[in-house]
Amino acid sequence: MNFSLVIPCFNEAKNIPILINKYKKFLKDTNNELILVNNGSIDSTEKVFNKLSKYKNIRTCKVKNNIGFGYGLKKGLLITKGKIVIYSHADLEVDPNDIIKSIKLFKKNNFNKKIFIKGSRIEKIKNHWSYLDIFFSYALTVLTSTLFRKNLYDIHGMPVLFSKRLLKGLNYFPNDFSIDLALYVYAKRNNYKIIRFPVNFNKKKRKYGEGSSDNIKKKIKVSLEQLYQSLIILFKLN
Repeated sequence: MNFSLVIPCFNEAKNIPILINKYKKFLKDTNNELILVNNGSIDSTEKVFNKLSKYKNIRTCKVKNNIGFGYGLKKGLLITKGKIVIYSHADLEVDPNDIIKSIKLFKKNNFNKKIFIKGSRIEKIKNHWSYLDIFFSYALTVLTSTLFRKNLYDIHGMPVLFSKRLLKGLNYFPNDFSIDLALYVYAKRNNYKIIRFPVNFNKKKRKYGEGSSDNIKKKIKVSLEQLYQSLIILFKLN
């Protein structure tokens, strides 16, 4: 198995068929696998999953209750067969072509196992980000870079690719979106070669479902949770 792509899905039943169609190029290589995680969905996600048995390199797993993106991601990563793992979102805002780009970058760097490849979201206004979205993203960059004394920009840029062996040294795996920060900080502190590449994260590409920060109340809540988690990560990864 070459590459394992893990995508946690929370109430994304209508997005999943579109998602699979968009990942045809990735799935064409039978050495690749797509792991879809039913991350405590309360819609018809599981029924959609039950129809995927015809795909030889798509596997699924189920989390009974939604604890958070990080928890679902961990469950998916635990069952991967590939030595190189990639993760992303199910909401279609991440361009599937960027998965292929991350793989090409990995190959271009001579299959270096101590590498950490992460998308960096560009042209935010063009990709329908609100000024509020941009403010919160920038504020998180300033906060984490100051807190960890490292240049940690665009924490939630997707996709993310790294060797599965990185997980063996990670002693704290947040249950929420702070997993992005924990992995990024760990890779930086352990001298992984960090490669950031430009990606278009288009907020208009979401066709169905609801995001975790779609309004100001959610944004504030998520930001406070990430501040709390940042302090835990700072302590745990020291």
